[in-house]
Amino acid sequence: MEVSKDHWRHGGAALLFGVSSLIFAGPVFTGGVMSVWVPMPIHLVVLAWTTLVLFVFLTPGLYLLTLKFAANSRHFPIVVLGLITAVATLNSLYFYGSWEYGTRYQGIFHTQVVASENTIGFAVALLISVWGVVRKSPFATYLANLLLFVLLSWCAFPYLGEFP
Repeated sequence: MEVSKDHWRHGGAALLFGVSSLIFAGPVFTGGVMSVWVPMPIHLVVLAWTTLVLFVFLTPGLYLLTLKFAANSRHFPIVVLGLITAVATLNSLYFYGSWEYGTRYQGIFHTQVVASENTIGFAVALLISVWGVVRKSPFATYLANLLLFVLLSWCAFPYLGEFP
């Protein structure tokens, strides 16, 4: 399956903008609080507090920068695999350090579901990325890259109630 770089660039950025916007939409539908389906990534929560609406441009912007500077390299599949591995490792360490806060402030069910979403999401992204490297598939590499940024926009490093 061949999809042009422009489709990945523009379609991916639009998708990420929509996913990042869930921070506004999610609480509206859930009574003003986060839910397991909109766990609010902590980096977007902090940016939302400080920049109001500009935070929705963070992950689309980083995604576009990644495509601009790395996608033309023959090492792009390895770059994506490395990014996914690094972010998944940092996300796991974040959960390890924040688990107590999460269970205390959000409850065990919420924390377990959000951790499961992250585990499954990063495992799928990692598998697709490995498939892209092994099969030399540009489609799989672009898909894994987009999935990484979707996870960053949606559920990676979730706010678990540790701020006062």
